[in-house]
Amino acid sequence: MRTLRLLSPILIPLFISGCGGGADPQLSAVSKLVASQECIGCHAEALSPGTGLIISEEWQASTHNTGNGAGCADCHDPAPGHPNLCDSCHGGGGKPTGDEVARNPDAAGKCAKCHGLSFPNDIMLRLAPRHFGNMTASSANTSYRASYVSSAYIGNCRFCHNPHNPSGAMAKAKQWAQSGLGNTLAGAFRSDFKTRGTSQPASTTLQSYCVRCHTTTGFINFVSPDANGLRFNDQHSWGLATDKTKQVIACNACHDNGKGASYSFAVRKVPAVTTYYNYSAANGPVSLKVTGVPVNFPDFGASNICVPCHAGRGVGQVVKAAAARGLDFRNASNVPAAHNRSAAATLAQLDGYEFPGQNYANPGYLHSSIGIGNSYGTGSAGPCVSCHMKGEESHEFMPVTLDPATGVITSITSPTCVKCHDGAFQQAWDVASLQSKRDGMSAALAILNLLRSYPNGALTVGASKYPTVAPNKNPNWDVFSPGNGANTMGAAFNYSLLVADPAAFTHNAVYAKRLIYDSIDWLSNGQLDNDVEAAINGATLVPSTVAATKGYVALRNPITPAYYFTSQPPSATTDAIFAKVKADAISHLLGSPGGVRP
Repeated sequence: MRTLRLLSPILIPLFISGCGGGADPQLSAVSKLVASQECIGCHAEALSPGTGLIISEEWQASTHNTGNGAGCADCHDPAPGHPNLCDSCHGGGGKPTGDEVARNPDAAGKCAKCHGLSFPNDIMLRLAPRHFGNMTASSANTSYRASYVSSAYIGNCRFCHNPHNPSGAMAKAKQWAQSGLGNTLAGAFRSDFKTRGTSQPASTTLQSYCVRCHTTTGFINFVSPDANGLRFNDQHSWGLATDKTKQVIACNACHDNGKGASYSFAVRKVPAVTTYYNYSAANGPVSLKVTGVPVNFPDFGASNICVPCHAGRGVGQVVKAAAARGLDFRNASNVPAAHNRSAAATLAQLDGYEFPGQNYANPGYLHSSIGIGNSYGTGSAGPCVSCHMKGEESHEFMPVTLDPATGVITSITSPTCVKCHDGAFQQAWDVASLQSKRDGMSAALAILNLLRSYPNGALTVGASKYPTVAPNKNPNWDVFSPGNGANTMGAAFNYSLLVADPAAFTHNAVYAKRLIYDSIDWLSNGQLDNDVEAAINGATLVPSTVAATKGYVALRNPITPAYYFTSQPPSATTDAIFAKVKADAISHLLGSPGGVRP
């Protein structure tokens, strides 16, 4: 037994008389620290099942103690006179016949004694109303937005909080709340994704499986072994439509100590990922489908946990597989789509539509080895964690900061970049050079968007990321180059892929450039003849045909919230901006006018 610190004699009379407590601690005049001393006296060596640390020391560091908010008895609710068997403390080996305390106050609902909608002055409501989304007081948005305390988290506060020191990780929690994973108003959590799952195997299903990445519960199910011991297979719906709560991607998605305790903040162990990109060629009766083809990702160590939701939902090789199985590209209404933030697949160079006969090998490519075996001093956490989570704001998951209105890079926050980009081993990166790369990719994609939308009337997409086929959405991919529908669909896919990974210019720069270059090359004239510079210079804006804005032109930046210019009559200003976009695209893809394929 540890030697207890002696208390001032002035405090001794304040103790509750007798060996046990049991009086309502909320009514006691003593501090929570003093009121808890008897508990600490018997449990001084008790260790947390989640962190392995001494519970009493964790609690004493918490705001429950320092803010005089809650002591041991407030949460554990000891029975009157506890402990009622003297042998428990004084030897003899006897044990109470039943629990005299709430061993798991969280599961027993004890947090609700002080926190929740019944307590308007509760710090959770005052400072973080996002805990409760199913209420009008928490936000102007009353359409049942996502929340931290969704149905599966009631009685599970410990999924995000250490129950003995709930405020201990508050700095990281605040960062997470600012990130895309914790944003309760993000589009990623706006729909009721817990009902969008399937009981079919991941290898063959053509049904929705949004649940696996748009809910924490679904993600944990997906990366954990299913009933047959298979990982990356369980995508079942787990909730009811009558449950209006919606989950964000919470702490326990990524943190687990292997025993179901997330508040240790150990990283959940996930092996190298194998996933499937299944495809059906028609929205109606399935005319052709591609299923059962596994795509194996490299072992990225701790970064494996990022891969399942950043692998995308489509890859270019699916187009080739469909062609090999006899897809009639004259009647294919569905297009494989990468979905959002498919960075892991770009990093691993598994996702692009690679045009036949073109070279995509890049022996000097190093980004996929970041954080692998301490490559170039980058540690061993894998590329995702090493680049996105090594800065001071690690749980915002951003290696840079962006202007929220324009998307312009304002600072580089990851300390990992300089490990290689030091000006000696690799070209040094600073805000200006990185923004120049971003501008170049944006410009090149803007040109590709114009060509994929209107190459001789082959494709049309309007403002959508996901292409459909013209005229009048006729699903004929052969209309542009008869017999070569796979290449035309592949070029359209490459655009959707790289728009979905707006940092592809850093994740895998040369590969991304080659995909854009070859897609422009193909869509310029149906051949791969290196006429990309001419195609860019020859690109034109398509005037609006809508009566109210007839003749107006607009040019969207594909990877930022902004437009190069919004809908307006053509002018010297729009001409100058368009000329700059063309120049940036040429510089990005060819190095300079007269350059060659990257």
